[in-house]
Amino acid sequence: MKKRIFRQMVLLSSFGILLVALILSGFYYKQMSGQIREDLKERTRIFIKDDSESALENLSLVEAQDMRITIVSPQGSVLYDNMVDPSQWKDHFGREEIEQAFLSGQGESRRISSTLGQDTYYFTIRLTDGAVLRTAKTVKSIGRMFVSVLPLPVGVILLTIFLGLFASRSLAKRIVEPIGELDFSGEPRVPYDELVPLAKTITDQRRQIELRSKELRERNHTIEIIMDSMSEGVVLLDKKGKILSVNKSAQDIFGAQESLIGHSPLELFRNLKFNEHIKRGLENQRGEMTFNKEGRQYRVLFSPVSRKGVVVLLMDMTEKFRADKMRREFSANVSHELRTPLTSIYGNAEMLKAAIVKEEDKPEFYSKIMEEASRLIDLVEDIMMLSELDEGKISQAYEDIDLDKLASKAAQGLSQKAREYSVELRVNGTAKLQGVPALIFEMFYNLIDNGIKYNKPGGTVDIILSQTEQAVHITATDTGIGISSDDQQRIFERFHRVDQSRSTASGDTGLGLAIVKHIVTVHGGSISVESHEGQGASFVITFTKRQSV
Repeated sequence: MKKRIFRQMVLLSSFGILLVALILSGFYYKQMSGQIREDLKERTRIFIKDDSESALENLSLVEAQDMRITIVSPQGSVLYDNMVDPSQWKDHFGREEIEQAFLSGQGESRRISSTLGQDTYYFTIRLTDGAVLRTAKTVKSIGRMFVSVLPLPVGVILLTIFLGLFASRSLAKRIVEPIGELDFSGEPRVPYDELVPLAKTITDQRRQIELRSKELRERNHTIEIIMDSMSEGVVLLDKKGKILSVNKSAQDIFGAQESLIGHSPLELFRNLKFNEHIKRGLENQRGEMTFNKEGRQYRVLFSPVSRKGVVVLLMDMTEKFRADKMRREFSANVSHELRTPLTSIYGNAEMLKAAIVKEEDKPEFYSKIMEEASRLIDLVEDIMMLSELDEGKISQAYEDIDLDKLASKAAQGLSQKAREYSVELRVNGTAKLQGVPALIFEMFYNLIDNGIKYNKPGGTVDIILSQTEQAVHITATDTGIGISSDDQQRIFERFHRVDQSRSTASGDTGLGLAIVKHIVTVHGGSISVESHEGQGASFVITFTKRQSV
């Protein structure tokens, strides 16, 4: 800015000085030329009534040092010249001013010498005897005059440049500083009226930019929140295959500790198949693959985005694969468990039909068929309950439950079985819970039933209830055969039995503890087991304050 102002000041000042010098030179030249012409005329007309002889006599009366005087005869020959020997001149016919004098009595002309840079003015009168008296005076031409005065403007220009250097800094500071101090956060105070439209435009544009920036920030923040809250991993790649964005789930999947934006996906996951799908995605081809990482199964989808990049979606399918595996195992176990009682029922019925059973033995066969049918009914009911719990089909509403009353009711329902196994049932403590009464009853029933079946004669099953401000605690303890550390890892799996022979004899379906865990999970609780072989087992259930009342 300062340089521009300085240059403009110097150019403007220099042009002005030169223009003024040129105008003054022209004006001075015009004035001087007019004065010289008038002077020539006045001094020449003194001789208008003389002849050539009297004119020569009167020349002594005229100061002619500053002008040239020439007398030309009517024949054109030079009779007198005060500066040049007349013998050196030829006749002067053809000279414009002399011909005018011969014709009209007087004449004048101007001749310019470009080589000498001079202008010569001539004035002539015709004397009484026909001769012509000519006077002439020479002055500098306007160009020569301008050149002669040029050193002064040049000096002034140099002085202007020197002074302009300081003046431009001061002027630029005075002009620029108020502009630099403009605050566009509100309504700007403009130091110059000429800047009002510009300031208004800048203010409007600034507000629009701030508004759009805010919208973009909010949108970007929303997208980041959505992406980071996704359980699926999302990786965005640009058209060069560089990482544009990685959400938190993807970073956790690949174990990335620092930002990988702008890096190659090879730094994210060194897998040839993975990177081959990325290359195909950049070529506008969709892809899909699965891979295993640290014991978890992931499904990966590669989706091209109009040749502008690739979106990589990583879905953790571990639980789905595990559920599919459990479903297959469950189907196989169900088939096996159903086959055993059905085979027994079919075999006994076939023997009765073939009349190969003695009459006195028939009641025993009927009793066996009824036992297996009862076992089959229990198994089907347990399977149906598990299916409903798996699918979340709970039609009953949550209610406030007195757990001690519900536990006592379950114990009462199993009292006959407890007497058969010589096991004492005890319920201690009180607590309340918000839940589904039918499911909580089923939970107590299965816990007590499990404690009876795997107990020792003379043993006990204790249901202990307690409640704090944060949670409800239920402990089911028995004095039975206990659970090994290996079985403790699988105790809540479907159809898993600690003692196969005892389970079969007691009619255990192998689904009781699986149902208990599902019911606890549905109510937002947790269950764990503490046990040692031969020393009984203790199941600890905890429901958080949200479920307790």
